[in-house]
Amino acid sequence: MTDESSVKRLPPTWLLGLATICSGSFSGVFLVTIPQLLAAQGVAEPRIAQVTSIALTPGIVAFLLAPVLDIGFSRRTYAIGFAALQAGMIALALNILHHLAALTVCLLVMNVGYFLFIPAVAGWFGTQVSQHEEPRLGAWFAAASVGGFGLMSAVAIQLLRGLPYQAGVAVIIVAGLTPLLIFPFVPAPPPDRRVAHAGFGQLARELSKVVRNRHVLRLMALFAVPAATFALTNTLGGLGRDFHASEGFVGLVGGLGVTVGGVFGALVAPSLARRLPPLALYIAIGVAGALFTFCLLLPARTPALFAAAMIGENVFQSAAFAVVNALALLSIGRNNPLAATQFAFINAAVAVPITYMQFIDGRAYGRDGLTGSLVADAGLSIAACLAMALLFATRWRDTVTAELVS
Repeated sequence: MTDESSVKRLPPTWLLGLATICSGSFSGVFLVTIPQLLAAQGVAEPRIAQVTSIALTPGIVAFLLAPVLDIGFSRRTYAIGFAALQAGMIALALNILHHLAALTVCLLVMNVGYFLFIPAVAGWFGTQVSQHEEPRLGAWFAAASVGGFGLMSAVAIQLLRGLPYQAGVAVIIVAGLTPLLIFPFVPAPPPDRRVAHAGFGQLARELSKVVRNRHVLRLMALFAVPAATFALTNTLGGLGRDFHASEGFVGLVGGLGVTVGGVFGALVAPSLARRLPPLALYIAIGVAGALFTFCLLLPARTPALFAAAMIGENVFQSAAFAVVNALALLSIGRNNPLAATQFAFINAAVAVPITYMQFIDGRAYGRDGLTGSLVADAGLSIAACLAMALLFATRWRDTVTAELVS
């Protein structure tokens, strides 16, 4: 167990959770600002979606690199390093927008940093907070990530248009790295030296147990299908023109509106989890979100509808991610020498549908425009939720969750 005195020395849980503002901010530039800039220079939406989809692929395989986070250096060192990698790649990406192949590679490398920064921070903080604080930490991770995403989405395009371009880039980078100021105030124990010698063998044995556990396989299946993915949050940033929305309006909605909606979704999830088992809650969020997406087919395509779509999709996505984070942090336990690896392994399944649904939504848009994207996203989500509901039909009790995270 974590020593109580060390827990007392920690900053408040909500402040720890704000660390993910860093990755959220750079993700906002990647998924909202850069698509806006590409659309403004005449790049077609299917091509933008293709660039984004390829750049997201590290999320599927980053867990293979995650054992590095548990050996050699402290997780604080790795967190700082991967934050710096994200910052450097975003700065470079904003300067090579006319070279799509190089831009794609740059954004792909940026996402390697993104998908390793999160496990480094989660493995570091998750082994130090008390157990009853883990769901709150998971919720704040999700809230801060979407908050950083939204705020940067709102201001980045304005900074780039309103300031000399390189000055705007510099402000974006400094703002994204500011949350790292909390790091010196969090104890950073050195890695368990035993892991360097026996950790990979131990990890292989633990993963073997996971593969043979049918409950864990069901959980991974749940995260790997588009039950509560809401990849539209990544696509809508480049579709403002379909709703007759200006660049400034897209930035505003992608900022303030998404921040409020996303933070609300993330922070309301722990309250909902007291009423539903987390697995059932995850599927319920997916069903409700898909029905909301279908509703977007009915009204006229106005800027107001664009705002409703962006905010609503982020409410549901953030709530789903908060549930995922809670399950992942609960699985880590206390004094786990492979905490970052374990967190990355669980979250690898979550990255799978985000990647392929980004591609599917883009292809559907290329065939049938916005209607095609909405129908594909919501239809596949509903189908996945129904399939997963049948799979888990006899296992809604809280005891199942206890088995999965034990």
